[in-house]
Amino acid sequence: MDDDPDRFTPADDGLHTASEDYYETETFWFSFFVPDRALGAWLYASVKHNAGGTAGGCWIWDATGSAPWDIPFYEQFAHLKAPSQPSPGRLTFPTGMTVQVREPATSYHLGYDDRRRCRVDLRFDALEPPVPLRRGAPPYPKASHYDQTGHVTGHLLLDGERVEIDCHAMRDRSWGPRAERGYRRVGYTWAASPGLSLLTYTSPQAHQGGTVPERVHSGYVRRDGTLARIVEGRRAVHRDPAHGWITGVDLEVVDEHGRATVGRAEGTSRMILPGGTSVCINTALRWTVDGRTLHGEDQDVWPIDEWRLHRRGSVAWAA
Repeated sequence: MDDDPDRFTPADDGLHTASEDYYETETFWFSFFVPDRALGAWLYASVKHNAGGTAGGCWIWDATGSAPWDIPFYEQFAHLKAPSQPSPGRLTFPTGMTVQVREPATSYHLGYDDRRRCRVDLRFDALEPPVPLRRGAPPYPKASHYDQTGHVTGHLLLDGERVEIDCHAMRDRSWGPRAERGYRRVGYTWAASPGLSLLTYTSPQAHQGGTVPERVHSGYVRRDGTLARIVEGRRAVHRDPAHGWITGVDLEVVDEHGRATVGRAEGTSRMILPGGTSVCINTALRWTVDGRTLHGEDQDVWPIDEWRLHRRGSVAWAA
C-alpha cells in the first residue's frame, strides 16, 4: 500500500475547503469500548459546510438496552453552530466534543462534556496509518474516507461513575458530498488489537439475510507489521430471529499478499442509531481470529423501510 495516491496528510486533520455542493459534509468519528462490561461508545461530529452547522453527539451503550431511550447515554444534535478552532490543531464542536492533534494522522486527545451527566477524556494512538477507501467504492463513492484503528486510553465519567478506558478501537474521517436520501444497505465490520487489525465493507442485497455469504468488496488487514488491502473475501452474519439484528459474524478474507485471515465473532451488546432515512444497528463484537481474541464491532446500515420489512418478516430471506 506504499504507492497509494490518497495518502492522509497533516492538513487533513483540520477542516477542509468545501466544494460548491450544498450537501458537502465533513465527519469525525472515534469509538471506544470496555469489553468486560459489554460497553461501547461513539464520539461523532458531522459538519455541513454550505448548509451551515454541526450535527452529532455522543452515544454510550451496553447490554441493558439497545434503543436510544434505553442505552446509558444518548445525545444527538441535528443543527448546532459550526465548530471553532481556538488554537492550532484543536477543534471545538458545539456538541461538547473536542479533538486536539497531538501528532498529525497518528495521535489525538479527545474530549466530550455535556455539562451535566457525561464527560470523556481520552487519548487515541494509531496502530496503522489512515487507510483510504478507494475512490468510487461504496458507501461513499463521491467522498474522501479514511479508516484507522488505535489504542484508546483515558476515562469516562457518567452519572458520577468513573470508568477507565483501555481498549483498541476504530476511528474514521471523511469529507465530500453526502445526502440524507438514497442510502443502501452497508455492512461495516472491524476488529482491532496490537498485532492485528481488520476492516471489511460489504453491500448486502435485499435477498441477503440469515447466513447467506456477502462478498467483501473493500477493506484491509494489518498483521505481522504489514498493512495490505483485501482482494477477496466473504462475510456471513447470524441474526436474532425475533429482533433481526446481528448476533454473530463469520469472516474469511485474502489480502493482496495472499495471506488468508479467518475469524468468527459473537455480539455482546448493541445500539440502534436512527438517521433521517436510514438506521444503523451497531453491535459490539468479541472476535476469535486465528486463535487470538480481539474486540470490534459491526455497523449494519439499512434504509428504514427495508429494516421495517425485515423486522416484520416480510422479506423472504434465503435459508
